[in-house]
Amino acid sequence: MKVLCFRYAGLTASALAVLLIASCSKSPTPPATEKKEAAKPTPSIPNIKVTPAVQKRAEAAKPGPKATKKATADTFGNGRASITVKGHPGGVHHSFWTEELDVDGSGNPVQVDDAWDNRHKVLYVSKDRTFTCGNGQTADGSTLMVVYGKGNTLHKPTGSGWWVTDLDRGKCAVEQDGIYGCRFDANGNNSDCGMATVHSDEDDVEILPLPGTAPGSSGGPAASPQSPAPAQPQTPAPSAPEKQQ
Repeated sequence: MKVLCFRYAGLTASALAVLLIASCSKSPTPPATEKKEAAKPTPSIPNIKVTPAVQKRAEAAKPGPKATKKATADTFGNGRASITVKGHPGGVHHSFWTEELDVDGSGNPVQVDDAWDNRHKVLYVSKDRTFTCGNGQTADGSTLMVVYGKGNTLHKPTGSGWWVTDLDRGKCAVEQDGIYGCRFDANGNNSDCGMATVHSDEDDVEILPLPGTAPGSSGGPAASPQSPAPAQPQTPAPSAPEKQQ
């Protein structure tokens, strides 16, 4: 350490000592602590399931006695949650109508849009709705549900299918705009949930699991793999005593 000496005119030795002690006793300013960023909510999928009423309608889809027929269109659904029916071909094999169906399992039918692909035996149901998300949030969006009917030419189990919902960034904590959904089996159980891409020509959907979630789940962190148990050190077997010569 280098000691710098200064010459002060008019200061006594005792005054100079007090000045040096005061200047050396100052504590250094501690560095500012960094603020921790709040944890981001986990992206999740809407809590939507196909209902028995919708699956039953797909067995032999036709407008009910209180249904209102609609004009044939090239697409069905709203916004991004839609499917092209123009290539089936020209929409001539499709019927469009509106009617009341129980789409949330509450027992209270609501007005929905329906379309029936009579060539492939596939039912489409569209509805703008409010729902809860897998992470507990509430959101709303246009929902398209596709149910494979009895005798469908795609060889899918009757009553199985898929659904997608149009979500804006931030809804259900998703990080980008798009459609999100799940496949479901003939018993109505959701699986393969995530970000979706509709393949209109095949009446099918491609699902990309959400980052940070378990494959097939509707949200929540993926389970971390279990670490293998540490190997136990082996005690060497005692050597045989040497024979005395």
